[in-house]
Amino acid sequence: MFERFTREARQVVTRGVEEARERSDGRVGTDHLLVGAADTGAGKQIGLSAGAVWGELDRIDREALAAVGIDPSLIAAAPAVRPREHRHLPFTGASKDVLKQSLREAISMNHRHIGAEHILLALTTLPESDRATRVLRGLGIDPAVLRQTLLETLHRAS
Repeated sequence: MFERFTREARQVVTRGVEEARERSDGRVGTDHLLVGAADTGAGKQIGLSAGAVWGELDRIDREALAAVGIDPSLIAAAPAVRPREHRHLPFTGASKDVLKQSLREAISMNHRHIGAEHILLALTTLPESDRATRVLRGLGIDPAVLRQTLLETLHRAS
């Protein structure tokens, strides 16, 4: 499947892995793929940036910590764990599903390649409880509207 990925789509995945590693996360999730897609041409076209995505993820995390009675400032003050540089990070089931869905999105449009826009389309199919969906909503982006915008853009480009 990865042989069909454009250079930009491969960068989305690579950036997602790098972001997960940099933050010492144990797995590559849909939120990491969203960060990877944010600074692509398709991501910028819809007003995303990696900084805005991380800002919203941080807000969501602080809110979750506060909900269980943990002072988020105590976590921020903790020393950072140094990530191991070359360890393999597994993908979550949801992030694997996003990559598979990106292939289905491309096939449904008779595209021979999978681009960053197909990954973004796949991210719009996630449930409301998914972190990537929560980030989009937190940034004021309705996944259904985003999906329609991306589809219209892709159809015009074809």
